[in-house]
Amino acid sequence: MTSFLRLLRTYSWVLASGLLVLSQASIARAATAEQIDQALKRGAAALYKLQTATGHWENAEQPTGPGEAGKGGHDTEAAQWTGRTAIAVYALLASGEDKKDPRIVKAVEFLAKNETHGVYALGLRCQVWMLMPQTPAIRTALMKDVNILKTGMKTEGLSRGMYDYVPGKAGGKSYSHSRSQYAVQGFWAAQTAGAELPDSLWKIIDESWKRNQGPDGGWTYKAPSDNDDNHPETVGLTAVGVATLFIAQDFLRSNEGIACRGNQTNPAIEKGLAWIATHANDYASHPRGSREYPYPTLYAVERIGMASGLAYFGSLNWFNNGADWAIREQNSSGTWDRGDSELPNTCFAMLFLSKGRAPVVISKLKYTDATGKEGNWNQRGRDAANVSRWIGKTLERDLAWQIVTLDVSIEDLLESPILYISGNEPVNFSPEHKAKLKAFIEAGGMLVANADCGSAAFATSIRKLGFELFPDYEFGELPKDDILLTNYYPAAKWKTKPSILRLSNGARPFILLLPQTDAGKSWQTYDQRGKPELFELAADVVLYAVDNKKMRYRGSRFYVPEPPKASNAIAVTRIKYPGVWDPEPAGWKRLSNVMTRTKLTGVTTTTAELGKDQVTGAKIAHLTGTFDYKFSDAQKAEIKQFVAGGGTLIVDVAGGSGKVATSFEGTLADLFPGEKLEVLPPEHPLYSAGGGAKDEIAYRSYAIRNGVGQTTSPRLQGIQQNGRLAVIYSREDLSVGLVGQEVDGVIGYTPATATALMTRILTYAAGQ
Repeated sequence: MTSFLRLLRTYSWVLASGLLVLSQASIARAATAEQIDQALKRGAAALYKLQTATGHWENAEQPTGPGEAGKGGHDTEAAQWTGRTAIAVYALLASGEDKKDPRIVKAVEFLAKNETHGVYALGLRCQVWMLMPQTPAIRTALMKDVNILKTGMKTEGLSRGMYDYVPGKAGGKSYSHSRSQYAVQGFWAAQTAGAELPDSLWKIIDESWKRNQGPDGGWTYKAPSDNDDNHPETVGLTAVGVATLFIAQDFLRSNEGIACRGNQTNPAIEKGLAWIATHANDYASHPRGSREYPYPTLYAVERIGMASGLAYFGSLNWFNNGADWAIREQNSSGTWDRGDSELPNTCFAMLFLSKGRAPVVISKLKYTDATGKEGNWNQRGRDAANVSRWIGKTLERDLAWQIVTLDVSIEDLLESPILYISGNEPVNFSPEHKAKLKAFIEAGGMLVANADCGSAAFATSIRKLGFELFPDYEFGELPKDDILLTNYYPAAKWKTKPSILRLSNGARPFILLLPQTDAGKSWQTYDQRGKPELFELAADVVLYAVDNKKMRYRGSRFYVPEPPKASNAIAVTRIKYPGVWDPEPAGWKRLSNVMTRTKLTGVTTTTAELGKDQVTGAKIAHLTGTFDYKFSDAQKAEIKQFVAGGGTLIVDVAGGSGKVATSFEGTLADLFPGEKLEVLPPEHPLYSAGGGAKDEIAYRSYAIRNGVGQTTSPRLQGIQQNGRLAVIYSREDLSVGLVGQEVDGVIGYTPATATALMTRILTYAAGQ
């Protein structure tokens, strides 16, 4: 038997002893987003080098024979012919390689004209067909392979619902979970690509895999009652079992939960996940056991990580742990492992890294009330999973979702820009959890709430929560001409526009509430044909939250944790007035953290209320806002006195609203008559303040679409007074940029540029 098929056959036997694990507690994460990207590029280059001149990755130009169970059924030169090419193309496409690349085209043509009989090869080929444009020829090839798999399923005895290497007898002991799960993957690929498979097929799969689950929740090579070789339960095979049950659940239980009768459960899946959590330390570890196949296990763990929405198994972050291990194990040639195992293991590693790093676009909140009682957060267990999958399919890229609680860090919450909460009962968070929600939103996140079954009680409690967290703002109907409803999937084309309530700081939405529509019901049942507008709405929200496809790979975060306190800090006075004077308070905290880490100089902020003579005496003051406000003569006089006393006034228009800009510019004209705002030239010393190279200037996409940012030059303006730069003004947003999130609808600089500019401005104003 070749090493390749030995890997596929056993899939992931992993011994549960003597394995060293890289946990969060023991070592900092080693694999950065950049390292993962480079590893995938090197892996792809290595695979192309292994490709033959005729376009395939097989060990021979022709199969040695058709193969059958026990007689070449496991060999890549016989029954599993084309399997090596299929897994190579699958890994390359999943890693982002172009479908039109001549090398990919050649390989796909090879698969299309060469038949195969083996379950491994058929299941892998179906993954390739799923990822290709669904032309008539591709659909024909897909259904041909699927029909072979359908007729090959065993129908009798302990092996019912399982598979041998190739179609064979109806019963008997010649089967394994390893072989069988590739058939299930083939069926999943076909249905994902649009084929309709009968529920009876999924029922057999669901029943058989549940039947073969061990009493403790794990899976081994065969059913417990048929395990005559005493194979151990392993992380890999248990992950395979859980992933299979998730697939079957998606196709069989989509209607459960739509009646709002409480959280949905699946005991077999929960037992399997509990087993994985208990044995998580056996995953991506050293040394290897005698039956450990770590690379297929990586792929299996990625599948349940993505399906379950869990970022952690127990205390182990499955992606960080696996990525760290995989990066260290990559050969200098770009491959993983050696010998005949080099090709499949390279593909498994690439599949784990590429699919596992998929951007997390929705975090579903598992919540409790103030007493610790669990709320009805999961009545629709697959709503977030399904809508994330739909958006990813539409954008032609893998996207992820996850489940979070309010006991995790702000940094973990911000893995996704959207925190999704659903239910049909009033929410009543503890003070600690309310504070965490507020911090998440202020740090750049958006809360999206769905009232299951149109629950008025839930919707009312969300409105009350919004008022408690942000008493200066109130809910209002999202305008029809809002960018969120016009820039991606235009709401004007929808048959029915759902009611969407928004609570906003004037620059970006903090909370979106669907009080009546019950989008979660449609997402749960995957009713994209009956309610397409609700799927398009979800895509609108996601694309808005990431500034039109600027999605971050898993683990690539904009949040900057608080470093050790800086030895010195620049003091900034924030000017408070009756309007929205502080729309983005978390931006200043993040700026201080960035400056402390890069310049060892932090920022301290204090608040000075206009009209109480608190601004006078400060050295640097900042003024911003998102709504038009008319300053009184007394307030203007206080600002003027501050500048006359030697202070530097920094003004920016949060969100870049033209109305607010006109108001601020009118105020400055009143304060400094005859002293015009002038654009600071690129060579102005402000842009070099603090030393180092000048920063690249980049504008947000919305600014560019609105005629701002057609140049790479900054647009800061200033007013000179007594030979010094007394006022620094930005008509383009800086305040929202300091938060770090790439939201759309802001006329201003990108977060990186806004942070760099404000750093230069403060350093210059402080005379450093």
